[in-house]
Parts: sequence; C-alpha cells; structure tokens
Amino acid sequence: MFKSLSTFDVFQNLPVGVTTLDGVDNRQFLQGQLTCELDALTPSHSQLGAHCDAKGKMMAVLRLIDTGTQILALQAAENTAAHLPQLAKYAVFSKVTITDDSSSYHCTGLSGQASAQWLVSALGASLASNNDAINTPYGSVVRVDINESTPRFIIVSNAQQHDVLTKALALTTHNNLSSQLWFALDCHGGAAQITPATQAEFVPQMLNLQMVDAISFKKGCYIGQETVARMHFRGLNKRAMFVLQSSSHIACQVGDNVEKQLGENWRNAGTIVSVQHIHNQTIACAILPTDFELDDVLRVKNGDALYFSVSKPAYFIEQ
Repeated sequence: MFKSLSTFDVFQNLPVGVTTLDGVDNRQFLQGQLTCELDALTPSHSQLGAHCDAKGKMMAVLRLIDTGTQILALQAAENTAAHLPQLAKYAVFSKVTITDDSSSYHCTGLSGQASAQWLVSALGASLASNNDAINTPYGSVVRVDINESTPRFIIVSNAQQHDVLTKALALTTHNNLSSQLWFALDCHGGAAQITPATQAEFVPQMLNLQMVDAISFKKGCYIGQETVARMHFRGLNKRAMFVLQSSSHIACQVGDNVEKQLGENWRNAGTIVSVQHIHNQTIACAILPTDFELDDVLRVKNGDALYFSVSKPAYFIEQ
C-alpha cells in the first residue's frame, strides 16, 4: 500500500511552506528557538527541528536547509501563515529577517532508485543520512526518507532553478504523480508535521522527533526546553506517533480521535495528526500510547464501522 509506482517518480509543485531567514543572526536566532542543534546544519546536511511555545507544545515542525546565503525552513503549507507570527515575535532583538517566501519557490519531489541514480549522474550527488543535502543549479536537494527502502528527495528551487530542473527532467523517463501521493508517502514514513488543528497540542517526543535527531538534549536554552528536557530525563512521555492504514476509505481528518476495542466497549486511544486518502484507501499518522499493541485495531470515534491496522515507522526506537 501507498508505495510509489515506479523507480523514478516525480511530484511537481508540492504545496510546501517555505520560510526564508536572512541576516547575520539567523543561525543564532534559530538556536534559541528550535529543539535541534543548529551547529549540525550545513550546506551538506539539513536539520529537522520543532518550534515550541513556552509550555513545550509544538507550533511547527521545520526542515532547515542551509543554501550558503540564507536558511530555508520548510513546513506544512497550511501551517506557515499561522506559525510565522509566533516565530517573528522573538526576532525583534536579532539581525534576522523572516519572510514567508512560499510563492517564490517551487518544491519538487523525487522518489525511487532511478531518481537517486539520476541525481548521481546529473550532479555527482549520492545523498545519505549523514550527507543528505546539496545546493545545485536545480536548487537545494535534500533526501527526506528516514530508514526506508525507497529513497525520496525534495528539491527547493527559485524560478530560474526550477526552469533548469524542468528541462532536465524532460529528458528523463519518469512518472508524474500527485502531491497527494507524496504526502501519503510522508504518512507511510512517519514524517511529523504540525497544522493549525494541532498547534500547541503535543510535545516533540509525541511525534517521535527524538528518534530522527530533531531534538538536542545537550544544547543551550530554547523556547519550551524545560518541558522537553523534563519529559526526556524523567521518562514522562508515554505517547508516540504510529502509522495507520486501511484498504478502505475511512472518513476522517486531522484532530479526530481514534479508539480501540476493550471487550465489548471502545475506549479513546489517540489523535490523528496527518491523513491522506489515495485510491479509495486511507493512510494516517496518529498519537497513541507508546505501549500500544499492534495487533489491536482502531476506528475513528463516532465514525463508520471501518478499521485501521497499526504499524511503527521504520525509524521507530523503543523508548
């Protein structure tokens, strides 16, 4: 279920929010805002991180890219407008300019072994987990799969770079697929995201961010650090993100509750945080208890009598 269809799939014009951070203090500013270690961000390594409120609840999950001249922060497109005022209000004392530049960039997804081979032949770029980014004439290329068998990449291009990329892809044999399938693959891989419906609802560990190097427990202070660190060092977090799949279309949306059966009754189990419907099938990610039994089935609370199977993302680490 929910696998890309060929060894070279292209997903044009992905709706991804792109924020640019310019100015000499951009890195220092983000170091004091995000859960991740900014020293790890380089032109050859992107970085995942969360922006939290003072209570340690997430306002956004960001993928940072160092272009060499500025920092790009990618996130769920629908969350960008609501999140930027939260980030910008802390920038008044820093030499940093924060701009929603989503309309100035094109985001293109690539998936499959042949796409990885094409990047090697076209750019000499063999991207892996410790060397997952490169700035090219096509734009900034980042590998985004996490311990999955199928490589996936996102290319963030300005208008000129996108024109170069489009011409280069026209010379290849590939499938053009929908952005809906791309985000279904995100769900399949357990890629965390925050949307307006889930802002200020979850601490970063509940979306598994400590499992994908998106939280540093050694860095200095940042917004919400006290809560995030306490959850970690005292072992207080008892929830994690799991993958839900169904071969049927299940009517649900972000924020819906799911429940599991206990005897003849059903009891609340967690919350859906991302969902996609593809080919009359449904895939989602949900926050569930960390000790959730994978043999248990889930249904949407007050929904139809249709059930999800549950699995762990490939990167899942037992806590």
